[in-house]
Amino acid sequence: MSVYRPPNKKNTYHKIGIKNSAGSGGKQGSKYNMPKKQKLPTAVVVTNILMICVILAVCGVVFAISFNNAKYDKADASKAAERSKAAEALMSTTSSENSESSKDESSSAVSSETVSETSQVTASVAESSAAAPVETVSDEFDKEFFKDDLFIGDSIFTGLYGYSYIDRANVAATMGYTPYGAQELPFDDTFYSGSAVDYAKEKQPKHIIIMLGSNGLSDNTDFDDFSNGYKGLLNRLKTECSEAKILVVSVPPVTANTEYTQITNTVIDTANEKIKSLCSELGVTYYDFNDSVLKDANGYFKEEYAELDGLHFKGATYPILLSNVEKLLKSE
Repeated sequence: MSVYRPPNKKNTYHKIGIKNSAGSGGKQGSKYNMPKKQKLPTAVVVTNILMICVILAVCGVVFAISFNNAKYDKADASKAAERSKAAEALMSTTSSENSESSKDESSSAVSSETVSETSQVTASVAESSAAAPVETVSDEFDKEFFKDDLFIGDSIFTGLYGYSYIDRANVAATMGYTPYGAQELPFDDTFYSGSAVDYAKEKQPKHIIIMLGSNGLSDNTDFDDFSNGYKGLLNRLKTECSEAKILVVSVPPVTANTEYTQITNTVIDTANEKIKSLCSELGVTYYDFNDSVLKDANGYFKEEYAELDGLHFKGATYPILLSNVEKLLKSE
C-alpha cells in the first residue's frame, strides 16, 4: 500500500518574470513597474508648514484667554461670596440689635434712633464708593412776599435789585452805609433825596430787613459807639414805622483771603453779639445768617457764597438769604 504524499509546494509555484516596460537595462519605475512618486513643490510645503504654525498659535491664544477668564471668574465669584457673607453678617447684626431694642419698651424712641443709625452704616458699607452727603440749602423764595417790605443796608444789599431779586423801590441801600448814615444820609440822590429812615417813614413797609455794620469795623472799633448807632436806628424805625416788623441780619463774615484785611471775623463776631443783645433788648428779631449758612468749619465766609473780594455776596447767595428770611417772617 503506497503512502499519499501531498504535492511539493515548492514545485507548485513558479517565478513569474516581470517585464520592464523600459526595456532591458531601463531603470524607470519600481521593480513592480509602478510610476515613481512626484515630489511636492517647495513653496507648497513651506505654505503648509506656515499654516500649521498659525493654527497652533491661534489655538494657544484662545486657550490662554479661556484660562485667564476662568481664573478671573473664579476670583470674582470668590469676592462676591465674601461680599454676600459680609452683607449677611451686617443684616444679622442689625436684626439682633432690633430684637434686643424691642425688649425695653420704655426706651423705644432711643432704640429706634439706634436702628436708624445702624441702617445708615449698613448702607454706607454696601455702597463703598458712595460720596459723602452734601448739605443742601434752599434758594426758593416768593418775590411777591416782599412786595410791601423794605431792605436797608450797604453795598451788599444793592445786589438785591442789581440781580433783580427785589424791586428797586423796596431797597434803601448804598455803598458805605452805616447805622448812623441810614438815619441822616441819602442812599441814592437819583432815586430818593432823603435817608433810609425817611424813606421807611414815607413807605410804611410791612417788614423792614436790615443788614448794616461792615463799614467802619476794624481792630480799633469803638463798640459803644457802634451799639449807640444801631440802637438809634432801631428806635427811630420803631417810632416812624410802628406797624412794621423789624428783622436784623447778622453782619456777614469775611473769607480767609479777603481784600478787606482791616476786618477780622473776631471783630465781626463781637459786632454781631452787640447787635443780638440790642435786638433782644428792643424786641426786634435777630437772624444769624452766618452760623446757619455762611460760615465754614473755621469760621470764615464760605468761598462758594463770597465774591472774589471776600466780603460781598455772589449772585446765588441772595436767594438763599431771601428764602430763609421769608421762612422766618412767616413763622412769627
